[in-house]
Amino acid sequence: MKRKSYFSHILLDDSAREKLLAVMMYGNNREQAVGFFRAAIGLYYLSKIMVEDELDFKAIDKAFNRFIFDTIGRGHSITSTLQFLGSRKVLWVLESKSFIPTFLNYFSDIPFSKMQILLSVNLSVSKKISSIPVDGPLKEWLLKQNTVDQQAQPDRDEGSPSAGEAQTA
Repeated sequence: MKRKSYFSHILLDDSAREKLLAVMMYGNNREQAVGFFRAAIGLYYLSKIMVEDELDFKAIDKAFNRFIFDTIGRGHSITSTLQFLGSRKVLWVLESKSFIPTFLNYFSDIPFSKMQILLSVNLSVSKKISSIPVDGPLKEWLLKQNTVDQQAQPDRDEGSPSAGEAQTA
């Protein structure tokens, strides 16, 4: 049996907030900065909820929703962020020259390979909920990253790619 965990305040502590805002600041304009923020907070959220413990999602989502509202305003929530991560719109962020290296720099505990897994799981779940086929530009991008990753595998040690490798991937 899973034990219930109430550590929502630890998931979104001041350090995490500062890192998420720092990633946001690498956007070249307001639209890109908002995209960077949404992608970063979505990936961070997914990485923190994938645990064996039973989580208090009401408290966790409330904390994330408040931070998202305070940062980018009305109309955005953790739910809309996860929808964004499962859409083709996220490709604009993922394919930018600075997002992946910046994200990996600030969140070194979330390697590129884990980012791919989080995006894949989120894509599968969101498309299943909405009864929309998973096929599309994001799935193609993920498959391309896996192909590049497998081709580069013999050339590097076990672990995740450096920021430079992730950018070229």
